[in-house]
Amino acid sequence: MLYSLSSWAARPAARLTLWLLLGWLPLLSSCSDSKDKPVVTPDPTIKVASTASLGSFLTDKEGNTLYYFTRDTDGKNVCTGGCAAVWPIFYEADIQVGGDLQASDFTTQMTADGKPQTLYKGWPLYYYAPLVNGQNVREATGQTSGDGVGNVWYVVNPSYSVMVATKSVVDKSTNQSGNKNFLIDAKGRTLYTFVKDDRNPTTLATNCTGNCATVWPPFYTSGRNLPSALKGSDFGTITRTTTTSGPYGDGAVTNQQLTYKGKPLYYYTADNQTRGQVEGNGLVSEGDKWLVATP
Repeated sequence: MLYSLSSWAARPAARLTLWLLLGWLPLLSSCSDSKDKPVVTPDPTIKVASTASLGSFLTDKEGNTLYYFTRDTDGKNVCTGGCAAVWPIFYEADIQVGGDLQASDFTTQMTADGKPQTLYKGWPLYYYAPLVNGQNVREATGQTSGDGVGNVWYVVNPSYSVMVATKSVVDKSTNQSGNKNFLIDAKGRTLYTFVKDDRNPTTLATNCTGNCATVWPPFYTSGRNLPSALKGSDFGTITRTTTTSGPYGDGAVTNQQLTYKGKPLYYYTADNQTRGQVEGNGLVSEGDKWLVATP
């Protein structure tokens, strides 16, 4: 016997079957659509380029080189007036990264005149626009002619081991201040040398131990990614006879210490692991004077 669709749908079991079929159709269609649609990865707005002489460094999405200013040690843009014309600020609202870069390392900060600027690991980023026939003209894509200008401008290597900072530093022994270029770690924390290490170069590993090493923790990094002002050959390692642990060693015990031109490098605990803090320059303790490590 033949039944019309309406009479078949009127039966309870048939209605349930029809309801289930109609309910699943949108889901099946959705699954099919999602499989057919490719995953779109946004193009990076921050890229990494490299050269044989400079290693890796940051660029914008067009490949234009980005720089850091050693005088921005405290994390604020201090390039104003005529400086700002030669070094235009870089700003990118939509940060998209690739490779080993982390988007969380990029932040935005307002300049003194109210303009947004992108920072990388706390360093404001800039372009280079030197004077050409009386006009400030940004360098072409792929150029790195701004690196090393004035010994205060450098490309931004995302893996710097040691960096250079510049600021007015007080000598605690004389209370006199003056601008200095000095070494910092990758987080902007000041590095020091101990005059006693100059006086007793044959006993470097024992010149600062015990309580001294607690107040002046040794600095060590295995990396040699450096701004162009520094040479990897100037850095070495000594093995210490005692070990220390603490916040400057990320909680890890170490028996090695980095040296610069033969001088061991230290932190100072009173700097409180804060970038740009320089509380130890000129202090006399542990039998001799401590100074910022100058390149």
